[in-house]
Amino acid sequence: MALIVGGVALDLAIRYRIQNQVFFAAEQVAARWSAAARNGAVPRPIPTLTDIPLVQFVDARGRVVNSSMQAAGMRPLSTLRPPADDRLQKRTECSARGRCVMLMANRVSPAVDSPVVYAGTAQPSLLATHNLEYVISAGGILILVSVAWVTWWAVGRTLRPVERERQFASTTSHELRTPIAGLRARLEEALLYPDDVDPRDTIQGALRATDRLEEIVDDLLLLTRLRGPDAVSPELIELGALVTGEVAALGPGVPVRVRAGRDVRVRGSRIQLARLVGNLLSNARRHAVSAVTVSVDSVGGQALVAVTDDGAGVPPEDRERVFERFVRLDEARRRDSGGSGLGLAISRDIARAHKGTLRIEDSPVGARFVLILPLVGTVGAAGKWTFAPGETAVRARRNIWPARRPPGYDCDRVG
Repeated sequence: MALIVGGVALDLAIRYRIQNQVFFAAEQVAARWSAAARNGAVPRPIPTLTDIPLVQFVDARGRVVNSSMQAAGMRPLSTLRPPADDRLQKRTECSARGRCVMLMANRVSPAVDSPVVYAGTAQPSLLATHNLEYVISAGGILILVSVAWVTWWAVGRTLRPVERERQFASTTSHELRTPIAGLRARLEEALLYPDDVDPRDTIQGALRATDRLEEIVDDLLLLTRLRGPDAVSPELIELGALVTGEVAALGPGVPVRVRAGRDVRVRGSRIQLARLVGNLLSNARRHAVSAVTVSVDSVGGQALVAVTDDGAGVPPEDRERVFERFVRLDEARRRDSGGSGLGLAISRDIARAHKGTLRIEDSPVGARFVLILPLVGTVGAAGKWTFAPGETAVRARRNIWPARRPPGYDCDRVG
């Protein structure tokens, strides 16, 4: 509506300005030759000195008595004879063939038999046709399309986080509803059938459901802090020592072997990076068949942590999807029905908060998660292999892949 109103106003303004310019020029010419007629100084033919080529003197009987060369042989431009008290009038005369002339009529004197001077020109094409309206309409459509696209883009960009948060809230409510429903079912069963239900089993089941709820809530709070404006004060961290410590703290299960380069230093939050490494280790052990390997190196000014398992791996089409919140592939659900489905999402957010990346790369076998962080300092010689508690050197010799043994590898050095 604004464009329509603006277009109409622009059209009228342009037409009004053109008309005023033509009529003003015609008035000047008519007044000039009218004054010359009163002084008896009108040449034959009348010379054309301006952009008004058509000039005629028409007597009281309607006969053309003098004219410019462009108006020679033409019928009178108009039959308008201004009265004595209003000697100057403007008019647009159109013929039957649609040819229009914009002119000014100037009565030479108040006398009854006074001639009339007509000065005019053919109507400009912008006024005679609808080209002006076409141009304004085309411009209005172009502006409308541009504004619509910019609005769609800006609103879409503004609402995209809202849509993500709406989906997140929906998924979160679904994930919370399951343990809450299980907890409620156990408690209601204990109340309805007190003689048939073992209170100890009920309490243990309720505690398991509560643990899952607590795990989900803690992960959600961590995600909120990671994506919030508050930043943790960074500290200098020796990445190899941090990874080795996390491996040493693991409980019984699939063995984990570590090759950590010395002096691979990064700057960030020790707690968050430990959480990231712990998530990757837990994920790898959950899917591994016999072993998990972790390497800490530096490449091109960047610290690199690679966690590789010998499991089924992650299909290429799912390698980005697994980092979404609450996404768990069928294989993960089959191996472990617990978990919040937020571990990898939290891990990627921690990596981004430290100006790094976390992705899944191709691997000859299993899945290979690679963390890259900005490096601080230099890297020393190749580190030694260490093993999770419970893994013996003999077992390490049997399980380690020969292709991955570093130079100078010694299986008797057990961490």
